[in-house]
Amino acid sequence: MLLSDVTKGIEGRLLKEGTFQTLEYCTGSLEVPFLTFMGNPKFVDKMSPFASCVLCTEKLADRLPPSVKGVFITEFPKESFHKIHNGLSKDDAYRLPTTPNKIGEGCVISKRASIAANSVEIGDRVIIEDNVTIYDHVTIGNDCVIRSGAVIGGKAFTFAGTNDNRILGMEDLGRVVIGDRVEVFSLTHIAKGILPTDTTDIKDDAKIDALVQIGHGSVIGERTLIAEGAVIAGNVHIGADAWVGVNATVSNRIRIGDHARVSLGSVVTKDVAEGQTVTGNFAIEHSQFLQHLKDMIHLH
Repeated sequence: MLLSDVTKGIEGRLLKEGTFQTLEYCTGSLEVPFLTFMGNPKFVDKMSPFASCVLCTEKLADRLPPSVKGVFITEFPKESFHKIHNGLSKDDAYRLPTTPNKIGEGCVISKRASIAANSVEIGDRVIIEDNVTIYDHVTIGNDCVIRSGAVIGGKAFTFAGTNDNRILGMEDLGRVVIGDRVEVFSLTHIAKGILPTDTTDIKDDAKIDALVQIGHGSVIGERTLIAEGAVIAGNVHIGADAWVGVNATVSNRIRIGDHARVSLGSVVTKDVAEGQTVTGNFAIEHSQFLQHLKDMIHLH
């Protein structure tokens, strides 16, 4: 696609022409040329070398890396990105293909469950209980259990403020992939990815308790346990064999390493290293948190 084609009708000016294959966030791991936006200078040094076209402000244009070929100057980069994505959402070449549903052998699916008419793939021996809702572009592996009231592939929460003081959302064009032997408990919501390249990915043997929110594009590693009421924001990556405690909150784009532990009620705003345990609001290393408590008790 040409940058000049997709920016027609967008407020701004074309500084340099460029081409791209799809849309992606600037720090994304996609390895094909993509269009992105840049509104915050802190992400300039973290930009993927595959970002071939960028929507950005005048001030940031000179700071873009040489790998960027196409530049469109706009005062509203995020809003423009949303508008381009929503416009392309009607293009079959951009969105994911529609496919017939596939249901494996030995499944037990409640008649009261709601499953999209297309683009759902369910493996063998899957149990889907009453009042489960499964939207399109969801894949569920073998031997999974989806308990009553869970929503798989629901609406993602992504918005941008506009220059005319409105709020602009994005069409959900990604997918959810759930591995083998995963259990999702009652009233949990797993949001669909937004961009066609976005996948919300629940790896093999993960167990997701009741009333959990998992945001768009997040990855939950193998055998990881997410306890009741936890909130996992968008684009979080949690490694294998990790634990997220009751009512913990993990902010967007956080990385939590293998075997890490997030204590109950913690609010995680920074990456958690492999094997580390964090506690508190805002969460810090567990032993440091305990020492802080002892110091506070001593002072009083």
